[in-house]
Amino acid sequence: MGKTSLVKHAIGSMRKMKLIYIDLYGIRTLSEFCARVMRGVAKATEEMSFLKKAVQFAFRLRPVIAIDPRDGSTTIAVDAKAAAEPDSLGAVMDALEKLAGDKESCVVFDEFQDILRLENSGTILAEMRSTIQFQADTPYFFMGSVRNDMMSIFDDMDSPFYKSALTFSVGEIDRAAFSKFIMQRFAKGNRRIAAPTIARILEFADGVSGDVQELCEALWETTEDGDEIVLDGIRPALDLIFSRERGGYEVLCERLTAGQSTVLRALADEAKAKPYSIEFVSKVSMPTSSIRRIISKLVDHRIIYPLGGYYRFSNPFFREWLLTQ
Repeated sequence: MGKTSLVKHAIGSMRKMKLIYIDLYGIRTLSEFCARVMRGVAKATEEMSFLKKAVQFAFRLRPVIAIDPRDGSTTIAVDAKAAAEPDSLGAVMDALEKLAGDKESCVVFDEFQDILRLENSGTILAEMRSTIQFQADTPYFFMGSVRNDMMSIFDDMDSPFYKSALTFSVGEIDRAAFSKFIMQRFAKGNRRIAAPTIARILEFADGVSGDVQELCEALWETTEDGDEIVLDGIRPALDLIFSRERGGYEVLCERLTAGQSTVLRALADEAKAKPYSIEFVSKVSMPTSSIRRIISKLVDHRIIYPLGGYYRFSNPFFREWLLTQ
């Protein structure tokens, strides 16, 4: 499991603890932030008394209890105009404070780094910090998948959240344990998978659990009951993934500048390329200053990320697809 599943599993194992899960992925405006918080509150419990309290606490956002026609669940909708007003953040954080304190609750902000995309993100973080710091009995988790952005929020001395939380990095699952798990799961479906194949899967996905799962699912779809899955079986699985995701890859490539495309393809050619080395500079025929600007853009767009002195692709399947073009 990945970080989100890990935290949900841990909190779910605590019988009395209520999870208020708030996903901030892709937010662009303050009103959207407020709506996500209230949506998380609604999903945490569908008890009408609790929902009525949420509406009362956040009255300035003119919230309305609604039924999601897709699954019949209860949710809270907020007025976009009201949620965009300057005092809306204070209103929604006050509501969250009161509701979390009403029961034993744990508040989880997922993809928290996306708050940096909001206008006046520093002011928003300061407002959040001023509210959260007085909630001694309510634990908060701040999860993110963009390491540099999360570090800037919690490790930068100029950030309102500087040293406000304990940092825990979710590393790789032990590969021996992961290999055993994968082998057992395939065996339950009457498929045998060779140890070298599992090793290649883990190497390809850098041990990232979500990518391992995606490749294993594709291997399952491209094999039959009773098969033994060997190294040669990985290529059909990758082709299946490419067929599903090619459209997105092509759109991404169309948005790249010529320079970005050149640097990205050079990074794809070598697993541990050093983009500022003499060899790399010579390969792309660009000055180091241009490469630095391009690398920064590619990181901002979450196409690559720095780790261990190198730059890795956020999506290893995209890297592999580039190599086939």
